[in-house]
Amino acid sequence: MELETLVYEKSDRIATMTLNRPDRGNALCRQMRDDMDLVMDDLDRDDDTRVLVVKSNGKNFCTGYDLTEWGYLWGSGEPSRPEDSRPHRRAPIFSRREFHESRERWMRLWRIRQATVGVVRGACVAGGLDLAGVLDIVFTADDAQFGQPEARTMGEIHTFGLWPVHLGMRKTKEWLFTGDSMTGTEAAELGLANRAVPAEEVLDVAMAYAERIAHVPLEMLYSHKEATNRWWDAMGIASAIAAANDADAMAIAGPAMADFKRFQDAHGVRAAVEDRDEPFSHHRTYWDAYQASRGRQGGREDEQHDDHLRTRADQGVAAQNGKG
Repeated sequence: MELETLVYEKSDRIATMTLNRPDRGNALCRQMRDDMDLVMDDLDRDDDTRVLVVKSNGKNFCTGYDLTEWGYLWGSGEPSRPEDSRPHRRAPIFSRREFHESRERWMRLWRIRQATVGVVRGACVAGGLDLAGVLDIVFTADDAQFGQPEARTMGEIHTFGLWPVHLGMRKTKEWLFTGDSMTGTEAAELGLANRAVPAEEVLDVAMAYAERIAHVPLEMLYSHKEATNRWWDAMGIASAIAAANDADAMAIAGPAMADFKRFQDAHGVRAAVEDRDEPFSHHRTYWDAYQASRGRQGGREDEQHDDHLRTRADQGVAAQNGKG
């Protein structure tokens, strides 16, 4: 099996799938999605492997969808496939169809028989949340960044990152309404990740967990997954995500996205992202802004904000190179 964007290995009942586009921030391109399908095809035939560990090369887990391939949906850039150049492909109803297809591909990873364990370092933003969201277990570096800054102009991500499942209704709205990013520590506290540890330890911790559950028979792991996932199926997870896809298709056809595109066409992607994020750039979250207004900011908050600014600067460069 030849993979262009992933490194796929197996040993002692544990498979590892490593995102391998570090020069592009491990942005999700069409080829990477196709490669993931091949990995899942292989695991569907594999009755010995018990665990799939998902990690990344480079400093970021995943910086989102590669806009050089999907930007055509709002009229930005040239489509990567000839069939996407037809004018009707940019109509919201066809955007909706593509988002629904993407959702089904992600949910295949949610339903796969093996236990899935994510290892997050650096940025896990935008479409990266789709990948992390459908994994069973996520270990994160405490200084990682989780967030959906595109919520400020670009609508939803394809599975909504399953945020209502992991965070609950009120916390989901709190973070999506602002597009702010949370640290790995906050992600673990809120339920988006299972445990946050120092960055240099996160892979070792994830592998220690994977090695432990690799002793459990595959049929038991699959039974546990099915029993747990059925709760969410019964509560309407599929229809809820489909509704988010519909909202996304309408949102990217709206005036906010049109304004972003006009600015992008005039000044470039990086400038457009910086203009979008400028009102939010002075503090990492509304709570940090409030604390600063009361003269309480300092120490750990300053360090976290500095880390956030460095990450956002990296994401700005990434956006200029076509990632979203």
